[in-house]
Amino acid sequence: MKKTIQENAGTGPVPLSVKFGYGIGDVGSNFFIVVSGFFLLFFLTDIVGVKPALAGLMLFFPKLWDVISDPIMGVISDRTSSRWGRRRPYLLFGAVPFGVTFFLMFVAPGYASELARALYVGFMFALGCTAFTVVNVPYSSMVAEMSDDYNERISITSFRMIFASVGVLLAGALAMPLVTMGGEGAAGFRFMGLVLGAAITLITLLCFWGTSKARTLPRTELTPPFKEQLKIALKNYPFLMLIASYALQSVAVGILMAGLIYFIMHVMKLPEAAMSVVLPILFVTAIVFIPIWVKVGAKIGKIKAYRIGLLILAVMLASLYFSSPAQVMVFYAQVFVLGIGFSSFQLFPFSMLPDTIEYDQMKSGMRREGIFSGVWASGQKLAYSVGPGIVGFALSLSGFSQGAVQPDSVAMGIRIVFCIFPALLLLLSFIPYSRYDLTEERFREIKAVIAGEK
Repeated sequence: MKKTIQENAGTGPVPLSVKFGYGIGDVGSNFFIVVSGFFLLFFLTDIVGVKPALAGLMLFFPKLWDVISDPIMGVISDRTSSRWGRRRPYLLFGAVPFGVTFFLMFVAPGYASELARALYVGFMFALGCTAFTVVNVPYSSMVAEMSDDYNERISITSFRMIFASVGVLLAGALAMPLVTMGGEGAAGFRFMGLVLGAAITLITLLCFWGTSKARTLPRTELTPPFKEQLKIALKNYPFLMLIASYALQSVAVGILMAGLIYFIMHVMKLPEAAMSVVLPILFVTAIVFIPIWVKVGAKIGKIKAYRIGLLILAVMLASLYFSSPAQVMVFYAQVFVLGIGFSSFQLFPFSMLPDTIEYDQMKSGMRREGIFSGVWASGQKLAYSVGPGIVGFALSLSGFSQGAVQPDSVAMGIRIVFCIFPALLLLLSFIPYSRYDLTEERFREIKAVIAGEK
């Protein structure tokens, strides 16, 4: 197959400045993911006054649209041709809508009807998810274009995940203090939405400028119809096994994000401000251990390294079931070790995804980063959205009531749904993950076939 100069250029190291420029983009994305994941359910139940089960549904249904919109956005970016390449235009033109819709999510409506209040937040969340899709699907597709090297992709992804962890850390550490600074309650959440929404826009624009020298590939001229592309993506066996395992893991992490504030307040008996302590412990640990996981992955392979990380994550989530309000320091230590496992979750799946795209190129002779990134993103966001719904229904079944002293059944329900259930999901994810077999050796064989050497 004929290769372009740009494709040949992908075998060398990616400049450090480009890695930094690319990585910073995930700070803004994780502002959206973390604040909506950790605080939007709480915002609905405790600030807007929506029953937990209804609140969970409002955060689930917008994600059904993502199942459609994410793959479509991937196809659109594959077919885009501009002076900025296929992916970067969406960082430029999506930055402002991304920040504005984030802010609108936290403008608590004063409607008398509970359903109307819930629908408003759900609709704004759907708009925010759409803006996220426009920016993040093309952004995620850039790794496969920036380099063809197996280990260089780990390096690029490590920069992305380090900045992602910074974004998670900043969002977790700043969200509630900004709410307090804004006057708490509905006014505080509006202020927080305004500040972080402006930051999301600025950071997305910085990523656009910082990746101006990133390697790009020309648009895909000959592509099958969307439905056929989707079928091809789902016939990519390594991709299918990877996304199946990652979907189960993302449901578990979605429960972790939505349930943490309830676990802190109703199980550990700490104030909600303790989130500003717990989240830094979790995510500083994740940041510190990403370079360590990069070295471990290079030494024993990404597949084995990630298996170890998942096991740590599952064991530590299960251990939280036994946490006691009388042993807060033990709880913080558990969160620290949990961060080690969470670090691997942030790194390895995103460095494996580009490898499955090479597998597709070997089979089809086409470069379709966008469609795979779109399908991946839709699966990820749908899985994340299931978490708040599960937590919401668990709270309702346990007898949770807004603005009241909670019965003991609520604490037990939170322990089960927050600790035991996600740990089981992580262990279940080992079944499809055990069938993912794109090792470094096999990846080299695939690249040789693509290059016409075999």
